Amino acid sequence: MINFIISNSVILFINLGYIHLLLTQKKSIKYTSFIFIISYLGVALVAYFLLKYFQKDIVNYKYLLYILVSSLIIYISLVYEESLSKKIFTLVTMWLFSNVISIICSNIINLFSIENFNLYVFPFSLSRIFIELIFFPIIYLYLRDPYKKMLKLVSDKVINIMSFYSIIIFLFLINHYKFNSSKFLNFYEFFYNLLFIIIIILSYVIIFIAIWSVNRNVELEYKFKAIDTQIELQKKNYQNLNESIEKYNAFEHDTRHHNLVIKSMINSKNYIAALEYLDQFTENGIRTDISVLCKNFTVDSILKYYMSIAINNNIDFKVNLNIPEDVNIDNLDLTVVMGNCVENAIEACKKINNDSKKYINIKAEIRELQLMVKIENSFNGQVVKEGNVIKTSKAVEGHGIGLSNVRKITEKYNGYFNVKYNENKFEVQIIINCA
Repeated sequence: MINFIISNSVILFINLGYIHLLLTQKKSIKYTSFIFIISYLGVALVAYFLLKYFQKDIVNYKYLLYILVSSLIIYISLVYEESLSKKIFTLVTMWLFSNVISIICSNIINLFSIENFNLYVFPFSLSRIFIELIFFPIIYLYLRDPYKKMLKLVSDKVINIMSFYSIIIFLFLINHYKFNSSKFLNFYEFFYNLLFIIIIILSYVIIFIAIWSVNRNVELEYKFKAIDTQIELQKKNYQNLNESIEKYNAFEHDTRHHNLVIKSMINSKNYIAALEYLDQFTENGIRTDISVLCKNFTVDSILKYYMSIAINNNIDFKVNLNIPEDVNIDNLDLTVVMGNCVENAIEACKKINNDSKKYINIKAEIRELQLMVKIENSFNGQVVKEGNVIKTSKAVEGHGIGLSNVRKITEKYNGYFNVKYNENKFEVQIIINCA
């Protein structure tokens, strides 16, 4: 009995290791360890009680599994940051994966027709632990990042449908499959078990292929929207540039007439009138085109556009840029990062009533093959959050998607994204690898 508890505890540790690789931990190691110890001790005590006093009752093994899964659901809900639906799906999937290995090991050992149950348990447990340990580096190297990316892109609604299917298989295994059986398998039973394993594996393969197809369409749609955004920004930038050129030509044409008037006033020693005319001329002067902000055309176009909006809304807009023409970052990604962050900053400044406190400071440079961006702006201190995700407070459909897309792009380039704020200042820090 003790050997049974120890071997299953090792399996539990390995499966929790799988879950730890596939989900994102939101709590400290101390907190995580404390919650796990409490959960584990509770399950271990129940297991010891059932196996000691009701060892011959197979129903108690099912109850033990129900208690174990319930305990793990509480554990993952407290430790990881994904939605509960995605946590449960990951938990049940790992449990199914572990038990597929268990069925395989059981069938292999039963080929030798071991009659003594005690002789059966040791090779069964050892082979199961060995195979699960082999898969640990495989999941770490090849499956962890794609799986996390899938969880971020797929909706909870889709995950709920997938979880429903996984839970049905889970309940079927508990109620119909006899684990740790030591009887000899005939050909029919061996074929039945093999077919069941193949069905589980193929169904999951189909599910994940369908998810990747949906995610691929979502990514293409996102890229098309980013292209449209970039084209629209460039159109507005060119339009502003043409308007500025026309105004400058008109200004240059009229300058000689203004000069003649001022010269005439000075020649007649009517200095007061000349000063008044100059004051009037200055107030009605036409603002010339914004000069080049940086060598990178994409960043330059975006920030010129938003600078014009900021000036029109009495927002103090300052930039300090040192970005070369080619930074080895996709122009669509640059558009999303800079456009969303600066647009959010302008929207935040608009909500401030005091014009003297409206400001946006942008600093960006290439340092050691990394694009370092820091955007600081004033705001009213109101932040909308869903869980640990900061969203904007814009009253439009899809609010909060902007910062989420910025975070995804920084992760795409193995970069860094961080948000800091206090009562009157909001700051976004971004690092994107250009190598």
